[in-house]
Amino acid sequence: MKTRVISGIIIAATLALVLIPGGYVLSCALTAVSLISFYELSKATGVGIAKEKLNLLEACGYISIIVHYAQMVITGSHKYFVFSIMFAFFLIMVCYVLTFPRFKANQAIAAFFSFVYAPVSMSFVYLLRIRPYGQYFAWIPFIAWVCDTCAYFAGRAFGKHKLAPVLSPKKTIEGSIGGILGSVIVGAGIGYILYKFETGNIATIYVLMAITFAGSIIGQIGDLLASGIKRDTGIKDYGNVIPGHGGIMDRFDSVIFVIPCIYFLAAVMLPLAG
Repeated sequence: MKTRVISGIIIAATLALVLIPGGYVLSCALTAVSLISFYELSKATGVGIAKEKLNLLEACGYISIIVHYAQMVITGSHKYFVFSIMFAFFLIMVCYVLTFPRFKANQAIAAFFSFVYAPVSMSFVYLLRIRPYGQYFAWIPFIAWVCDTCAYFAGRAFGKHKLAPVLSPKKTIEGSIGGILGSVIVGAGIGYILYKFETGNIATIYVLMAITFAGSIIGQIGDLLASGIKRDTGIKDYGNVIPGHGGIMDRFDSVIFVIPCIYFLAAVMLPLAG
C-alpha cells in the first residue's frame, strides 16, 4: 500500500508538471506514455512475441503513434484524426500482406486495436488542454481515479451486490454508485471554481456535474474492459513500470476509455456554461 501511495503522489505531481504548461511538454509526455501503452497492449494481445524485442507489426504501431501526435500538434485539432487512423490501418495491413504468412490476421487486427485503444484515446487530453478553459478540463478525465477511490471505500462499507461477478468479482453495485456520487461532488467543486473565476454562469456547475456523472460511468466500463482483456489473455498486469500499480494500462485503464468521451461532452456542453 505504501508503494502504491508513493507512486500515486509521483503520478499526480507529474500530471501537474505536464498539464499546467500544456503545449509541447504535454504532447511529448503523451507520446511517451502512448508508446509504452502500445507496447503493453501489443504484448498482451499477442502482437509482440515474447522472445523478440521488436517485430514489424509493432514497428508500424510505433510509427503510427508518432505520425498521429505530429499531425495533432501541427494542426492543433482533431481535424486530421481520420488521416492518422487510416494511415495506421493501411500501414499495419500492408505490413501483414507483404510479410504473409509471418503474422496472423488476429495479430494485425490487435495491432490496430492497440493503436486506437490507448494512444489515440490519450491524445484527446492534448485537445482538451487547448480548448477554452483547457487548464481545467484537461484534468476532468482523471475524475476516473476519484471514482475508483470512492467506489473502493463505498464497496468495502456497503457492498453486497456484485457488479460484474465473472469479470471483476470484487466490484459491487454499491461501490459503483459511491464512485459516481464522489465524482459528481468533485465535478461540482470544479464547476464552482470555473463559475467563480472564469464564466460567471451558474450553469457551469451543472454542466460539470453532468460531465463527471457520465464520465464516472464510462470510466468504470473502461476499467472492466481492461480487466476483460487481462482475463482473456491470462495476464495479471500489463507491465511493471509503475511500482505498486503495474503498467501504464493498469493505472490508466479507466482514464484512457473516458478521455475522448469527456472531450466530446465538453465540446457539446461547454457553450452552455460560457
